[in-house]
Amino acid sequence: MRRAGIRYTEGMAGDKNHYEMAFSGLLIEAGVRALAVDEARRPVLNGIQLKNFDFLVNGLENVWALDLKGRRDRPWITRTDLFSMMGWKSLLGAAAEPAFLFAFFQPPHAAAGRAALLECTQHETPAGLYRFCVLPIAAAQRIARPRSEKWGTFGFEWRAFARAVLPLEAILPLPSAV
Repeated sequence: MRRAGIRYTEGMAGDKNHYEMAFSGLLIEAGVRALAVDEARRPVLNGIQLKNFDFLVNGLENVWALDLKGRRDRPWITRTDLFSMMGWKSLLGAAAEPAFLFAFFQPPHAAAGRAALLECTQHETPAGLYRFCVLPIAAAQRIARPRSEKWGTFGFEWRAFARAVLPLEAILPLPSAV
């Protein structure tokens, strides 16, 4: 089913890359349904086209608009990511809460990086271990610091990031043994 740039799928909600497939697999195992956003259709806010988020998921108390950021060990976002998610906050109002979903990947036999110290939801796959944590948009706005002017990126001071992120269990109805 397609409507307004969002597609509902019974199986995999996201399948563009291994981070999306791992997150979709975790949701399927937990019995949590998600909507994946159609990247071909983008809304315009104040004359500027917004980048779409990746998943719309029913949470424990809110619906969450999640923009998935696959990373190895260093969290960062682009200026476009931040602007677009702030735009989505304006467009969605109380209907959904925008947030960045960081997926930290650890290949098999690789040493655990500092992401292993975060309070995250872990999901093991044949490809490796994924650690998922959520950074709500208000926290991202508060702690983002310019990383590269040339590339238009923001980074996060590690301790501030670790204090601000939430494990998926804090926002989604996941069984404790997922």
